[in-house]
Amino acid sequence: MTGFAATSRHWCKRTIGVWGILTVVGGILPSTVAGQSALPPVPVVPSLGEPNDPVLAPFPEPVPLAEPGIPTAPTDAAPLPPREPVGLDLRHLVSLFINESLDAGSQIAAVSYNDLYTRLLARGYGDPRPPIEVEYELLQEILKEYGDPVDRFWDPEAFKSLLNRPRPPLQAQVIAPRIVYLAVPDLTPATAQQIRQTLYTQDYSRGILLDLRGSVGYDPQVVADVARLFLPRSIHPLLITEDRFGESTAWNSENLPIAAGIPLAVLVDGNTRQGATLLAAQLGSSGNTIVLGQPTQGSERQTQFFALPSGAAVELAVANWKTGDGRSLEQGLVPLQTVNGEGTLWLNAGVEALAVPPRRPTPPPRPTVFLQEGRVGRFELGMDTRNVDTHLLGNVDQISAESRANVFQPNSDLKLFYLQDYILFTYRHPGIIDSFFANRIYTTHPEAMTSEGIRIGSTYTEVTEVYGKPGENGYNEIVPYPKGSREYLRDDRYYVNYDALGLAFAFEVGSNRVSAIGLFKPGN
Repeated sequence: MTGFAATSRHWCKRTIGVWGILTVVGGILPSTVAGQSALPPVPVVPSLGEPNDPVLAPFPEPVPLAEPGIPTAPTDAAPLPPREPVGLDLRHLVSLFINESLDAGSQIAAVSYNDLYTRLLARGYGDPRPPIEVEYELLQEILKEYGDPVDRFWDPEAFKSLLNRPRPPLQAQVIAPRIVYLAVPDLTPATAQQIRQTLYTQDYSRGILLDLRGSVGYDPQVVADVARLFLPRSIHPLLITEDRFGESTAWNSENLPIAAGIPLAVLVDGNTRQGATLLAAQLGSSGNTIVLGQPTQGSERQTQFFALPSGAAVELAVANWKTGDGRSLEQGLVPLQTVNGEGTLWLNAGVEALAVPPRRPTPPPRPTVFLQEGRVGRFELGMDTRNVDTHLLGNVDQISAESRANVFQPNSDLKLFYLQDYILFTYRHPGIIDSFFANRIYTTHPEAMTSEGIRIGSTYTEVTEVYGKPGENGYNEIVPYPKGSREYLRDDRYYVNYDALGLAFAFEVGSNRVSAIGLFKPGN
């Protein structure tokens, strides 16, 4: 391995063009291509020769992509690269095993290019077939011998056909009153934005039918971005990956959950694979979602495509991934409801599922308001709110100190942030120039709950039994909103503050149920 390691240091000096294409970024392909509906990014494979090596001469520069993320097919005007010497594909595959594959740690001690090259020469001796065909045969054997069961070899023609397959766009239409149908053939970096733009123009208040039949995804961030559109921010992480070094990464998204809480039906089938299976499973963790159709393919391994110098390619496992709540989908996802048949039978089943409440149990609630930690969902008491994004999520009220209208801190400027699921009371204290600090935070998220089990919808009686009746723990009913703010003296709300605890609640008049839960710094 020492000789190979020394040689491998020269490989990263050049970029090799393959059929004029070396990078595939989130292409969209139909599900009928050998069970493969799209390609993940195809990394550039380094060259092996020295700059002046006449045998290993560099390839021409890659043909630029016609559109970011969409690979272009080779044209007649772009000549194909010359045939590489026998053994070069083999050398690249050995490098990928050592540097990229999921089991790199065990393979580095087992895979020897010198031994495999000797094996290739012995096999080719006296074989009438073209040498490259003999090499391809050996590459497939090596994948089975050293690779992961999901690893796969693609000869140049198959790989070229895969790149050149038509790419159907995301489909969207209204299939019933206030029900929108979304067919997602592939999860690409543009998918979340396409779905968001579609939902902005439609009435989907009765539900969404998300069709992931034949869909595939390779990028964890893309999967997380799409999932966040349908799941509230309280559900996190949305995806977990573990790389070849055993390092775990939790994937979240800053996307706005514009369809969170909306009834959702997800269609899957035997061609739903990789990230699309994980997306369906993660969405299915919500009590508003039902997954129906046929069992999907297993998706424990995240794979990636790598081009070889001859125009062939290999698909290798590069990580393990699972849902945000830790579920492995090695055996695939089994839908809650089975659907058989073709055409409109699937759409009708989805519409019928949206017409009734989901039949799967709602997962137990998790606390999101932590009194001891001073944390409410994704915000913390005392945080500097200079970077709070307001132009997308909500509006602001500003109350100056000169107005003397502030209820709790009359000598400080007050800025009220009205965000989705949150209201922040932020103060700029005397002597501070730019920073506003969040000294009181309310959440209105429907799943918000304290560590003691009080949540949105709990009654006044339940709150006072847990935290104290009037006269206990600093109980008072002071309205926190100052004159001039949009929430000032609303007739449909009243407020209870526990000054000794730093805990506050808003109640609906008439029902006496909690509509908001807040934390504040005692004395503020």
